[in-house]
Amino acid sequence: MNRLMHMLLVISCTLSLLTTAQAADKPIRLVIFAAGGPVDFVARQFAEKLSKTMMTDVIVEAKPGANGIIAAQSVIASEPDGTTLFFASSGLFTISPIFQKLPFDIDRDLIPVSRIVINASAVAIDANIPAKTVGEFIAYAKAKNQTIDFGSPGVGNITQLWIEQFADATGLTLMAVPYKGIAPVMVDVMGGRLAGTIGDLPAFLPHINSGRMRVIGLVGETRNPAVPNIPTVHEQGYQGLNALSWYGVFASSKTPSPVVDKLNAAFKQALSEPSLRDSLRAAGVEPAASTPAEFATLVQADRARWAALIKQKKLKME
Repeated sequence: MNRLMHMLLVISCTLSLLTTAQAADKPIRLVIFAAGGPVDFVARQFAEKLSKTMMTDVIVEAKPGANGIIAAQSVIASEPDGTTLFFASSGLFTISPIFQKLPFDIDRDLIPVSRIVINASAVAIDANIPAKTVGEFIAYAKAKNQTIDFGSPGVGNITQLWIEQFADATGLTLMAVPYKGIAPVMVDVMGGRLAGTIGDLPAFLPHINSGRMRVIGLVGETRNPAVPNIPTVHEQGYQGLNALSWYGVFASSKTPSPVVDKLNAAFKQALSEPSLRDSLRAAGVEPAASTPAEFATLVQADRARWAALIKQKKLKME
């Protein structure tokens, strides 16, 4: 019996090594939800460094539609050899399962490999609004004596929940107006059709630098080196807007543990490179590698936090 168990173990290890060797000959695909946004920017920066670390091509591939569901399904259906990975933002894993029934079990069918970055996120407004701080924006909004429209890239996402938190923190009546993505939201903020929005800083920076949008406060409790002169909303005396977003990599749950561990080590090595760290930080993004177990714990904790807010506000997917 011991001899048989030994032979089975040898065969299993050999097959695992063969799978890893075959995978090494294939390019790695980082599947993202949509091209052109901050997830795309971070994924491409990361892919360039990862390709050198792993000595293989790393391709960023956009599969848009359904708030990331199509991208996730493509990874779930892929060969579980560690070469097709989901480079995702936090919303699909922490918010979407609360708002809607997904066509797959997100905890059963996908496994966390590593968190990649923590985002600086910010409250951004139309630059023509005469407000440079949260207090000045509150005074402006109250003088209007009407509901203030803030754009959201859809329904049931982190921006919608940030808007709820910001309304609670400031006492303002804010309406989360859904759009199809962050790009049209920014267009309407800059065009004066929306008062503002809340989102990840990398998307806003070009428009902040051009003077077409203005950030009046950061999400979280610490300032960001990319915009060192901008205080947090918390720092300005308005508490509750503290939950930061993150981007991370997930794999098919059928991926062997040794492959996941190898990927995790490669990600950590790539994120330790000074040139990548400097590039990401200049965009307001903090490199933040984790173990798979740490990442899994983070996903569940964030989901519980958002579930409590959604229940309190009685929010629904509409």
